[in-house]
Amino acid sequence: MTQEILDFLDKNVGFLATKGTCGNPRVRPVQSPLYCKGKLYACTSKKKGMYKHMQNFAGIELSAFDGKDMWIRIRAKAVFDENREIKQKMLEKYPVVQAIYKSPDNPDFAVFYFDEPSIKIQSFSGRDEVIKG
Repeated sequence: MTQEILDFLDKNVGFLATKGTCGNPRVRPVQSPLYCKGKLYACTSKKKGMYKHMQNFAGIELSAFDGKDMWIRIRAKAVFDENREIKQKMLEKYPVVQAIYKSPDNPDFAVFYFDEPSIKIQSFSGRDEVIKG
């Protein structure tokens, strides 16, 4: 994962696509992910459909656009991780996540990482680059 990709994700809203339990795609905005210990993480609630969808079908894709010229898509398998240290870092990075879950020990707080990501960087000016995980 390059610093360019991490900076891009921090500056731009991403949208995560999952396969819904009905078989149709579901897309929702997500906070900027957390990069820690060589993995890209995101979080959700175990009460949300997103969690349920990823439990049934782990294939996900995150797409972020800068509103001008460039976008990044990250396709991967979602792997849930109960690592308390990762959860704490997520709470520290995102005050809104801290306000919702309060503690890394909250049983509804789920973090997952993008396993074996395939990253595609494209732009209207002709950039078309693929980076494997």
